[in-house]
Amino acid sequence: MNQPRTSPIAATLARWGALSSQELYKKVQDEFGSERSFQRALSDTPNLVRLGSKRNRGYALARPERPPSPVYMRNEEGDDVFLGHLLALEAGQWTWDASGTEQRWARLSQLSETLPVYQGLPWFMDAFRPAGFLGRAWVREHADAHGWSLDIQSWTDDQILTAAQQVPWDWRGDLSLGPFHDIENSVVATGDRKAEYAKRADLVLDGVMVGASADGEQPKFTAIVAESDRQRPVLVKFSPRMTGDPAARRWGDIMLTEAMAQQVMAIHGLDSAATELWVHDDRMWLETTRFDRIGAHGRRGMVSLRALATSYHYQGPPNGWIQAVEHLERRGALRPEAVANVRHIATIGQLLLNTDMHMGNLSFIVGDGWPHPLQVAPVYDMTPMRWVPVGAQNVVPALAPQPLFKTSDIDAMLIAAEIWEETSRQELATEGWRQWSAERARQIREALATN
Repeated sequence: MNQPRTSPIAATLARWGALSSQELYKKVQDEFGSERSFQRALSDTPNLVRLGSKRNRGYALARPERPPSPVYMRNEEGDDVFLGHLLALEAGQWTWDASGTEQRWARLSQLSETLPVYQGLPWFMDAFRPAGFLGRAWVREHADAHGWSLDIQSWTDDQILTAAQQVPWDWRGDLSLGPFHDIENSVVATGDRKAEYAKRADLVLDGVMVGASADGEQPKFTAIVAESDRQRPVLVKFSPRMTGDPAARRWGDIMLTEAMAQQVMAIHGLDSAATELWVHDDRMWLETTRFDRIGAHGRRGMVSLRALATSYHYQGPPNGWIQAVEHLERRGALRPEAVANVRHIATIGQLLLNTDMHMGNLSFIVGDGWPHPLQVAPVYDMTPMRWVPVGAQNVVPALAPQPLFKTSDIDAMLIAAEIWEETSRQELATEGWRQWSAERARQIREALATN
């Protein structure tokens, strides 16, 4: 039995992806001979998607096996707004059917102004990609029931969206595939935090998901702290129990330095996430106020540098914050001021021996401004990762003098020196860590004196 012949238009769009009307006609004109025949064939082409305006018409081919995905946004007041549908196209492309409230930021990284198409999953859908400690825990919890692969890196765009729709979660940022899913039993009274967090940490270590989506590799959970006048969404990291465990004790020192970094940067006018640190149940606890949440229900849009770099086809080093944002500036996605801000933050990180400034550890707030809706988000995860325990045996690196990152950024050097000085004064730190921190601060101060 003969198979039905594929339309030349469908075959062309399946191979090349979205094309303007002129480009498509040029590729298939030998099949039709005239513009009129071409237009009739368009009307008869199954799964054809018309793009752009009549004046700047383009065409693509939808993938019928992937139904449109409804996308909602929750604003800072906690109100939900329908934005439109995400449509899967042939050739690995996606388009945005803005049938709801239009958002200008959705234009970023489109193939062109006249072809509202993305090559690969759009950057603003990256929040639905499981990542970090919590992402892996979420996948492990639901993999058997839904047949998911435990290897998150191998997931296709379709698998990412399917998983997000099969198991609603409180995703980071302000978007949702379908109605929003609020966390149950996540509110903790301020005075109950220590005891309640200890219970939640035990659950997390037993493989139970606690809270919402968040990036990063260290064990953590999310919560909402009920204060006298507001509800404050937080992210909570915790160390292993420290008594008799040098690796756990080192993690405590590193978390303490992260808290000092956030506090000192804020004093110097840098936008950094607010933190609180304490010891309880033989663990170090670091509570960070979330910047993508407003009160109990409000949200703020955010996107990682990783998602933007992927959408704009960045090919540089994976830990190259500066190279990546310079690439985004050249593509028109960022202002020069944002690049300068990131360069300053990255220099502080170098002076703090943060050797893990990967693309998921820098984010941007998504706003309404156009043509530059992206602003650098508050700094987070600014930690001296040079000294973390390594390998399956959790070997604790011996503290030793380290070369100083060469820079002309005097302000970054001053901030880094103050961070190490504050760390050296903290009684919660180990004696060796306090001594090393004091020496590191002295090293930076000496370099400042000769600069």
